[in-house]
Amino acid sequence: MPRFLAVFVAAAVLVAAARPPPDETPADPGSDADVLKSVNLDPGDGAALVGYLKLRTVSDTDRGKLDEIIRRFAADKFEDRLAAGAEAERLGPLAISPLRKAAEDKTGDPEIAYRAGLVLKRLQKVDHSKVSGAAVRALAKLKPAGAAAALLGFLPLADSDAVAADIQSALKTLAVRDGKAEPALVAALGDASAARRTAAYVALVEGGPADKRVRIPDALPAVKEAVRRDPDVEAKFLGLWTLAHTTREKEFVPDLIGMIAALPRGRLWQVEDFLLRLAGEHPPGGRFGRTPDDLAKARDAWAGWWAKGGADPAKADLTPRVQGLTDLLLQNSSVGGMAVLSLGPDQKEAWRLGGNPQMMYPNDIRVLPTGRVLLAETNYGRVTERDKAGNIVHSFNGVQPLSVEPLPNGNWLVVGRSTIWEVKPGQAAAVATYTRPRNPVMNMNGFDIVAGARLPNGGVAFVTSGNAGPNLFRLDDKLKEVGTPLTVGRFQNVPMAGIDVTPEGKLLVTHQNQVAEYDLKTGKAGWTYDIPFASSVQRLPNGNTLVASVNTARAVEVTPDKEIVWEYRSPDGLPVARIYRR
Repeated sequence: MPRFLAVFVAAAVLVAAARPPPDETPADPGSDADVLKSVNLDPGDGAALVGYLKLRTVSDTDRGKLDEIIRRFAADKFEDRLAAGAEAERLGPLAISPLRKAAEDKTGDPEIAYRAGLVLKRLQKVDHSKVSGAAVRALAKLKPAGAAAALLGFLPLADSDAVAADIQSALKTLAVRDGKAEPALVAALGDASAARRTAAYVALVEGGPADKRVRIPDALPAVKEAVRRDPDVEAKFLGLWTLAHTTREKEFVPDLIGMIAALPRGRLWQVEDFLLRLAGEHPPGGRFGRTPDDLAKARDAWAGWWAKGGADPAKADLTPRVQGLTDLLLQNSSVGGMAVLSLGPDQKEAWRLGGNPQMMYPNDIRVLPTGRVLLAETNYGRVTERDKAGNIVHSFNGVQPLSVEPLPNGNWLVVGRSTIWEVKPGQAAAVATYTRPRNPVMNMNGFDIVAGARLPNGGVAFVTSGNAGPNLFRLDDKLKEVGTPLTVGRFQNVPMAGIDVTPEGKLLVTHQNQVAEYDLKTGKAGWTYDIPFASSVQRLPNGNTLVASVNTARAVEVTPDKEIVWEYRSPDGLPVARIYRR
C-alpha cells in the first residue's frame, strides 16, 4: 500500500478512536494528560506520542496533494466543492494542519477558507491543536528515542505559533544526547525547510548547560558554517541573532551589520537596537533611513564604527528591547469597523481581531507577553483581556476607560475620564484608585482627564482638558497626588489623545495637530512634530518617535530631526487610532 494511502488509513483509525459516543458533546479537557487521554494517548508513552506526531506529519509530496484538494474547495461546480470537502475529511488528522491554515487565511479565497472551516469543524471531534501541544510538552519531559526527529518533522505543520514555540522549547531540552549534539538536529542544519534549519540553529546554540556561552561545543562549528551560508534571509538572521546573544562573541557583530541592507523593517529595528545596546548612540550616518540607499549608508557607518574598535558584546547588556512587532488599533464609526492587529517583523499581518460586536470600539490596546490583548472599551465602560480568538479572559468595569497599560507587577494601569485605577487581573475591586475632584473653574464633575501614563518611578502623569488652570498632574505609586500641577498645551476637540514618558523623563503628548515634548519638572515645551489629528505617540529605543494620525489613516516614525523613516497606511483605509512598537 502506498505510504500516502497507508497514512490515511491510520489517520482514520485515530479519528475513530477520538470520536465520542453519538449525541455526546466532547469535554474540553484541562490538563495535558487529560487532553492526551481524550484521543487514547498515554501521557507516559513516549513512543506513542512520537507516533502521533509522525501520523500528522505530511511529506512535501503529500502536502502538494492536500493543497490540490483544498484548492478544489473553490471549484466552479458546487458538487465538486462538496466532493473535495468529503475527500479532505477522509484524511483525518493528516489534513488538520493544512485545513487550519486555509481556514485562517484572511488573504486567500474566502470560499476556500469557509469550506476548510466546515471540514475542520466536522473533523475535529477533539481539538488537535491542543493534542499536538500537549504531545510536544510531554515529549520534552520524557525525551524518548526519535523525539527530536519527530518534532522537527512536524514543525512546519504546527497548529499555531504557540505549538511551534513549544516545539522550539522542546528541541532545546533535547539538544544534547549522551553528552553530544543530538544527531537529528545536526542533520537538520542542511534540511530543505528553512523552519527546520532555524529550529536547529536555535536549539544547538541555546540548548545544553545554561551557564555556558558555548553550550554544545561539538555543534558550534557546524552551526556557524550553516548559518553563514544559509540562503534564506530570515533563517540566517535568526541564526546570527541567537549566536550573537548566546555566545556574546565579537565575530557575529560584523555578520549582523552586513545584513542591514537585506533585512525586512522589523528585523532592522532589532539590529538597530542590538547595535545601540553596544554603542550607546548612533555613529554619524548610522540611523536606519527609509530607502535602500539610506540603509546601505547606515550599514557602512556601523561597519566603520566596528572597524575602529566597536564594543565588546560580553560586557554589554544585550537584553532586547525590540521584537520587531507593531500593534495597531484601527477604528471608525461603522459597525464592525474596528480592528486590532499586529504586524510581524516582515511587516505582514500576523493576526487580527475584528468584526466582533462584543468589542465595542476600544479606545486603547496593549499586547501582553502572553500574546493576549488588553482593550480599553470606553463605550462599554470596561477593560478586557482577550485571547486571539476574542474570548474574554479577564475584565474590569470602570467609567469611560480611555487607556490601559500593563505594569511590571502584572497589574494594569487603567486611565478613565474621571478616575485612574491600578487593577489586578481577575479581581473586581481595584488595588488603588484616584478620582478627580470637582473642577471649580470649568464647573465640571471631574470628567476632564484626557490621557495618562506610568512614570519610571512607578508613579503616574496625566493631563486634563479645559481652557484655564494647570492641566498636568502627577501621582505617586499609590495613586496619591504629588508635586505641583503644571500647565502644558491645551486640548481642544481632540477625539482621542495619547501620552508617553521618555526614558529621560520627558512627557510626550498628542495635540490636535501636533506632538509636543514637555519637561515634567517645569512644564516647558521642547521638541515638537506637526501632524494633523495626532492620536498616539511613543518614543522608541532608537530615539525616534512613533505617531498615529487618526483622521489621515496613517502612522509615521520620525527621527529627532523630523525625517520620516517609516510609514504605515491601513490597506482597508481605516484610521490608525493607536500604534505601539514592541
